[in-house]
Amino acid sequence: MRRIVMIAATAGIAVAALAGAAPLQADESPSAELVIGYAPPCDDPDAATLSVVECLESDVVDALAPIAPELQTAAAETARIETALVAADGADALRRNCRLHAEVAFYTDSDWNRLAQTLAAEATHCADYYISIPSIAGNKTTPRGDQAWRIRALGPRFHAMAEAHLTSWQTWVIANGKTWVEAGREFRRRMAIAGYDVSAGDTWALNEVPSGVRQNAGAARRNLLDFLKGLHDGDGASGSSKGLVFIVGFGQRTQNLSVYLANMRGWLSDQAFWTEAEGSVRFWAQEVYGDVRAWGVPGAPRMTRTRHLIEYVTHPLSLARAGGERTEAAEAFFRRTFLPLANAAWKWSSGFGFTRVDHVLMQHFVSEQVHAMRHDAGTHPAEGPSGRLGFAWAPENVLDPDPQFASKTASLQRRIASALAHAYAQGASSQQGACGPPGDHVWCEGTFDGAAFNEAWSVFSTWDES
Repeated sequence: MRRIVMIAATAGIAVAALAGAAPLQADESPSAELVIGYAPPCDDPDAATLSVVECLESDVVDALAPIAPELQTAAAETARIETALVAADGADALRRNCRLHAEVAFYTDSDWNRLAQTLAAEATHCADYYISIPSIAGNKTTPRGDQAWRIRALGPRFHAMAEAHLTSWQTWVIANGKTWVEAGREFRRRMAIAGYDVSAGDTWALNEVPSGVRQNAGAARRNLLDFLKGLHDGDGASGSSKGLVFIVGFGQRTQNLSVYLANMRGWLSDQAFWTEAEGSVRFWAQEVYGDVRAWGVPGAPRMTRTRHLIEYVTHPLSLARAGGERTEAAEAFFRRTFLPLANAAWKWSSGFGFTRVDHVLMQHFVSEQVHAMRHDAGTHPAEGPSGRLGFAWAPENVLDPDPQFASKTASLQRRIASALAHAYAQGASSQQGACGPPGDHVWCEGTFDGAAFNEAWSVFSTWDES
């Protein structure tokens, strides 16, 4: 059960001030006094941000409904087979005959075990799955215990990620007079106590890099690099670990991108930042939550919709490519780490774009996002993001409660699992698998009345500063 903190009458979304943050216009810089920065306000119509889930008070649960026995049986069988294959022939046994090795990351604010079980029940040998687990509500500097082993139990390709909540650790740094390196090391110590094992493939997920870093406000970049170093190095009791970083962004329908584009040019040109970050980060997960209203254009060919999705979800990488020598370090970093974090968050009006649609249309939408990212990976196999992709899983059933929400979200999870399994299957897989198994490509067909493409994102394909 979730309770609304405050409802905005026009937007239909919960509104609350986050850590004293005030609305900023067009990516303007926050105060230089901020250590790293704060999340966008909940009523920001243009932000693409995980922080919107904190605008609701939630009873966080590992599964929204009991996990079906047949699902558990299928997941357990997958784990048994793949564990045996790895034991007999090594880790590469699962990657043989794979056109692409997929690395799929999921942000979750709830329902992580049901999601992981569903993915495992129809998993492809050609993918590794990374599931973030939220920190303890009310004490977000404490990783959630007794969960990582449940993810690892699904087989050698399933990995738990402990949420490192940036704004909570920022408060810890200030209150305790500590450095950001110390904060990262302390998190790793607590992470180990909670049962995460980096030697077994677990890692950390930083939620989330705010706009102050992009804007180069104060010491934001230096402090972030120090935090990443501490998270990577740990406290000495366990090994080093490169982790995942979520980065706040802008929604797909944002029109005036001029300030954002200028800030991105400046950030990508900071060669020293990207060179240093290279040593700590495995996945750079840009939050790019597609919007149904900018996707489901009636009558538009699938590849036209795919092109607009790709322009949006890969825009930082496209700009880094376009920068040439000015962005050489950023482009090299993105080629190895960039991961577009796409949209499986249902049903939202903002923060995760607009997904307040019926669950069948949402299944078409997630299918076509997989289709677009798989198509781009096949088109640019050596340039990134290769097989890296992800989704935000944040089910919302507060503003318009649906008594069938559990079963509908279960069908959405199955569609995601199937789209990934067929798009990244062994053998001659392709993007068409995202739309259904061979001979049954019935997905990727949804439309939304009034939808229109946003051509503004095409500017990230060039470095033109005129």
